[in-house]
Amino acid sequence: MSIGDGRTADGAETGAAAVEASTGAQLRKIRLDRGLSLTEVAHRAEVTKGFLSQLERGLTSVSVPTLLRVCEVLRIGVGELFAYPDEQVVDGGSRIDMGGEGVAEYLLTPAGTTAFQVFRSVIEPGGGTGGPYRLDTATIFAMGLSGSTRLIVGGETRMLSAGVSTSFSGQTLHQFDNPGTTVSEVLWVLSPPLLRAARGPA
Repeated sequence: MSIGDGRTADGAETGAAAVEASTGAQLRKIRLDRGLSLTEVAHRAEVTKGFLSQLERGLTSVSVPTLLRVCEVLRIGVGELFAYPDEQVVDGGSRIDMGGEGVAEYLLTPAGTTAFQVFRSVIEPGGGTGGPYRLDTATIFAMGLSGSTRLIVGGETRMLSAGVSTSFSGQTLHQFDNPGTTVSEVLWVLSPPLLRAARGPA
């Protein structure tokens, strides 16, 4: 995910470009392992060949719905793209790429956690998922940490300010964005966790 100029609100480096490049490299490796061409995957994921090539090289950001379509074509769970913390006490979380623009996300649960998964999203003004999507999880809990985030679930708008929480089914179409002028943050809890392993050849 891109986040402004690659920095958090306090100016610290986030490594957004490195995360996008890593995600793209993983997608390319999986595509080649599956014996699929750029043209075939692009057609089935409803994107252009040029866009997919740029995505694999870490040269462009991607909306959450589009990233999930590419994962579906490759028959992987999006969780397979994550870098999982190995330590039991997680400091700050592991930066991950779930798609979207102007959003930095961090995985806060270590690799061995099997019942749930916790993420923190830092959303720049105007940033968001880029469209509605579903996730392969039963329940999503969301709580605003700072700022104001607009969460749309099944067409219903829910505003998450600090301390405001909600929950919904991951199978319900949902999306989020930051309509404000300051950075917002949201804590997400998913149960069960997103799939990590590949589902087999496409």
